[in-house]
Formats: sequence, structure tokens, C-alpha cells
Amino acid sequence: MANNNVKSSHNVFSRRPVITAVLIFLFLLIIGFFILWQRYQILIEQRLNEMSVITEVVEQNIAQTLKTGSSAALSLALQIDDNGDIKNFEEVASQLVDNNPNLDGVETVPDGIIKQVYPYEENKDAINYNILEDPDKRGEALKAIQEKKMFFAGPFELRQGGLAIIGRLPVFIKNEFWGFSAVIIHFDNLIENSGIKELGNGKYDFQFSKLHPVTGEEEFFLERSDNLDLSYSETINLPDGEWNIYVIPTKPQEPFNVLLPVAILIALFSGLFGWFIYYVLRQPGILSQKVKEQSGKLAQSELRFRTIFNQAAIGMMRVDSKTGMILEANQQCKDLLGYSDEELIKLDYRAVSHPEDTGTNTSMMEKLRNNEIREYSLQKRLIRKNGKYLWVNLNVSALWPKGEEATSHIAIIEDISAQIAAKQKLIENEKRFRSLVENSNEIILIINVQGEAIYFTPSLKRITGYDSLSLSGADIFSMIHPQEKESVLEKFMEANENPGTPITDVVMRMKTKFDNYIWVNATITNLLNEKSIDGYVVNLRDVTGKMEAEINLNKSYDFVMEQNKRLLNFAYIVSHNLRSHSSNFQSILELYEIDGNKDDKTCYINMLHKVSENLNQSLHDLNEVVSINTNLNIVAAPIKVRDYLIKSIDVLSLQIDRKRGKIINDIPEEMVVNFNPAYMESILLNFITNALRYSHQERDPVIKISAEKISDKWIMEIRDNGIGIDLDKYGEKVFGLYQTFTSNAESRGVGLFISKNQIEAMGGEIKIESCINKGTIFKILFK
Repeated sequence: MANNNVKSSHNVFSRRPVITAVLIFLFLLIIGFFILWQRYQILIEQRLNEMSVITEVVEQNIAQTLKTGSSAALSLALQIDDNGDIKNFEEVASQLVDNNPNLDGVETVPDGIIKQVYPYEENKDAINYNILEDPDKRGEALKAIQEKKMFFAGPFELRQGGLAIIGRLPVFIKNEFWGFSAVIIHFDNLIENSGIKELGNGKYDFQFSKLHPVTGEEEFFLERSDNLDLSYSETINLPDGEWNIYVIPTKPQEPFNVLLPVAILIALFSGLFGWFIYYVLRQPGILSQKVKEQSGKLAQSELRFRTIFNQAAIGMMRVDSKTGMILEANQQCKDLLGYSDEELIKLDYRAVSHPEDTGTNTSMMEKLRNNEIREYSLQKRLIRKNGKYLWVNLNVSALWPKGEEATSHIAIIEDISAQIAAKQKLIENEKRFRSLVENSNEIILIINVQGEAIYFTPSLKRITGYDSLSLSGADIFSMIHPQEKESVLEKFMEANENPGTPITDVVMRMKTKFDNYIWVNATITNLLNEKSIDGYVVNLRDVTGKMEAEINLNKSYDFVMEQNKRLLNFAYIVSHNLRSHSSNFQSILELYEIDGNKDDKTCYINMLHKVSENLNQSLHDLNEVVSINTNLNIVAAPIKVRDYLIKSIDVLSLQIDRKRGKIINDIPEEMVVNFNPAYMESILLNFITNALRYSHQERDPVIKISAEKISDKWIMEIRDNGIGIDLDKYGEKVFGLYQTFTSNAESRGVGLFISKNQIEAMGGEIKIESCINKGTIFKILFK
């Protein structure tokens, strides 16, 4: 009967889990909050006890201070003689005050009038003050006289300034009232000696109050607190009446705040426990529902498995894991192997496996039976009934629960004969392609985004000499000639923006292992998106022979055009000069034949000699120009320019001294250029000679020759302070043949023309800067 009642109550709770959970939640919440309320009352009581103890300590400290004041007033009173005088008041008062930190001053008050004070400077304003005539102070003074005992008045504002308590001891001589001996205790000093700062310790504030003797109202002497209603107070009985001391907690809500987190935890715990009860009570119903659902799903799963097993497009068989015998197989499996149902169930899996593949399969089956693995996959060959081999992908999974004894497993068989055949064909094609690539004269590189070659063909060594690019000491871009590096990088950027599109005809020079450059024609294809490549494919074809032939052809063409231009100019000059000389010959000869005077004929003969000399000089100049422009094999050698300049200065030393000239040699010792030695000597002599020849008449010639290296090229500067050249007028003719710009008889207009041709024949350039009457600067840029 009892068991039935238990079951009945259990069923009631199970049927109503929400109500049960709510009731338990409320029960736990009420119990928890009741315990918290008790704890709250305990905390409040503990705080009241602590404030009571603090009040007692403060009361004792104040009483001790006042007691000290009473003793000091009595000591001072004892010093008054029968005549009402005090001998050595300053000495006695100083001993009382200076040796007692609780006192701030003493005074004698005969007949209620303050006569003597100590310390004097701080209290002198109170002298001659009659307290018995002050209506606010009179009552407390008379009370002391009436009761004939020490009475502490205040706190109140002193006449000399400051808030203080005055202790007055009435003095009687021969039973006649004489006056008072009084002590002064500043209120701040009293508060400090009471110890409230140390006792409060940040947890409590304090307040002192007393009833005003006249008005009867309660006066407060410390800063007013807003929490005075929550304070603990006690009355202190002092000689002048009742004082109240209030102890006020700085954090009145602290007990509540301390318990608030606990209250929250209790609420959370009650809620969680209620939810847990609700969850537990629901489990039987949920479990029953799940059993029903799983039973239905199991039936559906069995039906689904049978349907899949029998109608699957891949072969499936169930095998006894202990014996290896085939238990059943689907239609696709029977079609693959060519056996009937009756034939298959008489075989084990080894009978239909290729002998070479049986070992691996048997080893994996052993691990499966021992629960070391739950499934495995492998590729193997099966033997059909007709004796032919069949490549399959075999997936085997255990059908028994993990950790239990092996029973049977499922084997899924996928025919991959076509894939294996295709893979074999792909391998053969790859071998064929690799053979073509590795024996090609074209370099094929795969370069990653960091510029590193991650693949290269063997032709790399045949063409560049490198065994591998990692031996070059840097990335692939360091092998490109500096002049083409920027353009090649631009092509890579173009390839980066056009994935899969070949960027063709990228012509550049590539450095070989032997420190020389070869010309290559590159095709760049961005295949970063291809996972198997993940880089830029670069095809390099050696076109050195073709490019060198093309460069030589362009050089020959430029040389022919330049020579043709010079030939035309030279033909014009020769034609003009020879025609001028022939005209002179013809004119003089005609005059010679016409004129019969013998002296005139002698003069004509002398004129013919001069014309002949001029013609000879012109032919010499023209011959020198021709030799410069037609010399195809000009010998160039490393020349230390400073040494050649010193030699030229020595050669022209007489002319320099004659002109009182100064040559400044600022050519650096390290200046070495590849130049024809004879040309260098001719150029230096020509420019120095011209600077001396066209020096200014009003100053001695100063010729400064210096040089500097800019971007691996030397620039020599020849500066003088001569007469200068009007470049606005003659700028285009400065370096022309037979172009003169002064009236100097020695000027022939050949030197600058020859020097310019010599410099340009060596691949250099010459520029001029000049200013009339200031000087000229020639700048020679060496190749």
C-alpha cells in the first residue's frame, strides 16, 4: 500500500513538472531569504556594538582631556595668595601649558575680568573682558560660582578668535569669591585628542552636539552628515551638562550590499534547482517518446538500408569478419564479379582477390577484427569469374559496436578500372612531355610571387651555366640586366592582371654564370590560380645571335648616316674653301698677265706664295678632320687624366709664363677614363691654348680644370676668365669648322671643331657655358 502511494505521488509530480519546479523554487527562495534576513540582523547588531565601543573610547579620551584641564586650573588656583596675587604667572602658566599638549592656554579672571593670559600674543585680545557682563557667558559662570566647582563652558567663539571650551574653577579667599582660574582647550585639539580620526578609520563619521544654555536648541560642532538618522549616539555627562556624540557609518547600506550577491546567488540557485527538477521530471516522458521515435526510425533505416544495398550503383557485400566468407552481395557486386548468389556465398574474399593484393587486405582485416581500426580503404585487383582482373576501390567498415567481439563487416566495391587505365596513360604522356621539355633548347621556369625559381628545365645549365638558380645568390630578377629590369617587372605586372594570358616578346638580357649577358626572348604566363603550378611560367629562348646581329646592323646604319652627314658637311666646306683659294689664284694670275710692271709682278708672286700657304694649311686641317671621322679602329685605353694634364701644362709652360697665367689642376687622382691617349693630349692642349689665346687684356688668365663622378660617369670642367663668347649670337656655330668669333689674327676656327669630333668619336659629349668679358666653361662628359 505504501509503495502504491509513493508511485501515485511520483506520477502526480511527473505529470505536473512545471508546478513542482515552481513550488521547489519558491520554497528554496523563501528559506534562503529567511537565512539572509537573520544574517542581516546579525551584521546590523555587530555594527551597533562596534559603534558603542567607539563611543565609549571617545568619551574616555574627552573625559581624560577635561580632567587634565581641571588639574591645570586647580594648580593655577593654588598659586594665588591671600592677597589675590600670583607670583611668577608666566613661569607657572608656561609649565602648565607647554608640558600639557591637551591645553591651549590658561588665564586668571579676578571678579570675572580676564587679567592674565598665557600665551600672551595669542590671547591678548581677551584681557579686561568681563565675562559676568556678557549675557551669553554669564549664566555658565554664575553656575560655577553657585556650585563652587569646575565648570566647562562652550564650545563657543572666543573673543580672541577660535572655537574653544573654557574650563572655569571658582576661587574663594576666606570664603569670599575672588574670581576664576581658567583653562582654554581649543575644540580642534579636543577632537584630535578624542581619537575619532583613528577610530573612524574611514568607516565612520562623527558629530558632537549640546543644548545651548540660553536658547535650549541642540548645537552641532562638526560638519553635518546626511546620514545622521542612521547614526548611533550616546550622551556624555560633562561638568557643564549633557553632550551628545554621534557615530555615523560612512556606508550605511554596506550590510545590504554585502548580502546582495548572496541573495542573487540564492535566487539563481533556486531557479537552477527548480529547472533541474523540471528537467528530471520530464525525462521519463521524453525517454518514452524517443523510444517510440527510434523504433520507427530503426524500421525505416532497415528498409532504407535494404533498398540502398540492393539498388546501389556500386558493389556491396556483407562478409563474416572471423571466417572471411561472403554472407550476401547486392546485384551490382554480382554483375561486377560475374558470379550468382549461390556461387558467391560459397566463397571467401581471398578467393576473388588478386594474389599480389591479398597480403595487404589480410593485414588490414586483422586490425579491424582486433578493434584497432573501425574502417579502412585500399585499391586492389579482384578476379572475375572469367579470370580477368578488375581494379576496384575497396572501403570496409565494421558492423559491430566498438570494443565488442567482431561479427561481420560491410565491403563497398567501386570499379575504377577506367580511372586506372586513364592514369597510366597520363603517366606515359607525362614521361613523353617531360622528355621533350628536358631535351628542348628553350628554358622553362616556374617563378613564385617572391621571385624565386621553384622549377627549371635542364636546358638552364646548357644555356646559362647554372646548375640551379639557387646557386646564383639571389632571386631571378637579379639576373636581368639593369636597363631591362624595370620593363620586365612591368610585364610581370601585366601578367598578374591578366591570369592565363601569355605576355609575349619580352626581350631582355640575362646574366650567365660566366658574368656575361645573353639575349633572351621571354613569354610570361600567370598560372597562380593553377594549384599544381602556383606561379608564373616563363619560357626563355636564346636569341643572342639574332639580337647581336640586329644591334650591329643598327650601329652600322647609325654610323653610315652619321658619316654621310659629316661627308656632306665636309664636301660643303671643301668646296667652299678650295673655291675661295682657286679664285684667289685665278685673280692674282690675271693681274700678273695684265700688269707689265716688274715690281708689281714680284708682289703678285709673293701673294701667290701666301695663297699657296693658306691652301696648304686648309688641306692639312681638312686631312686631320678626315682622319678623325674615318678612323674605325680608334685605340682606347685606361688613362689617368691628371697625369696627362700635368704633361700638357709642362708642354705649354712657356706660353703660360708669357701670359702670366695660372693653371689650377683639381683633377682627382682616382679619375681614370677609357680614351685614346693622343686625343686626350690634343684636347687638353687645345683647350688650354685657347684659354691663353683669348684671355682678357685687363687681367691675368686663370684656368681651372676639375672633374667629378656622377652616376658612374666622369665629367671634366675647364673654366677660364677670358673674353668669353656671345652664345646668343654664335651658340650654334661654336663648334663649327672655320668659325671664328674674335678679331684675333691667330684664330682659325679649327681647334674646337677637331676637339668636338675627337670627344664624340670616343662616345663622349661636350657642352659650353659662356658670358662676355667674364669667361667660358667647357664640360666634357666621358663615356
